[in-house]
Amino acid sequence: MKTTLKFVAASILLATASQALANDYKTTIEYRHQYTTEAEKHADRFKAFIDTGKNIGFELDARYSNDDGAFDTMTMSGSEFSAFYYNKIFENTVGIAGASLDFTSAGIVYVPYARLNYSFDNGFRIQGRYKWKLWDYGQTGTDGNPYHSKIQQFDTWVGYKTDKWDFQYEFDIWKEMEGNAQPQFDNDDMNYLQNIRVMYKYKTQDGELWRPFIEIGDVKVNRTTDDRQARLRVGIKYTW
Repeated sequence: MKTTLKFVAASILLATASQALANDYKTTIEYRHQYTTEAEKHADRFKAFIDTGKNIGFELDARYSNDDGAFDTMTMSGSEFSAFYYNKIFENTVGIAGASLDFTSAGIVYVPYARLNYSFDNGFRIQGRYKWKLWDYGQTGTDGNPYHSKIQQFDTWVGYKTDKWDFQYEFDIWKEMEGNAQPQFDNDDMNYLQNIRVMYKYKTQDGELWRPFIEIGDVKVNRTTDDRQARLRVGIKYTW
């Protein structure tokens, strides 16, 4: 019954966001394919970004895992809905506050967050986001007792944009706050990732915007060792 209610809630959220698609301000659709080198796993994500033009935005995404090769028996591994409010605080500075609901097969993860974006006049930008991840479902801890995961995470981005090209470096670090929780990386309660993205912009005569991109990331292999692996991504954003 609990799982049914969660799927009903997800359907309501999707319907609400679908109404927001009828705006004339900005809508972006993104598709991304991913491959991790050590795990040899493929994954896909579809994402929609809706800006209402009234300082309120929505994001929806659906994540899929592949059983063997690319696009092999794609299975939905989760979906997320995010609503946020943004406003210009100072010159070149935008503040964002929002919350996400991450729907997984086991339950929901609640993710409140705050973000600050600053753009320099020369094309460079810096961005930072602080967020909590709060699991509503229990997991088995290292002492055999159940726990509800609580993670604090800080994400940073440094980027540079020219007329056609956009370059971005991302560094994220997070810490599990529950004492008996499963480790995040190398038998520790902390983990991190790095990611580099290169994006190209093509604008049509009708004002539609196509932005293909590639990413190379550095992520963990598992929870218990210090092994790392490359995460390769290729995708495209379409804005109208």
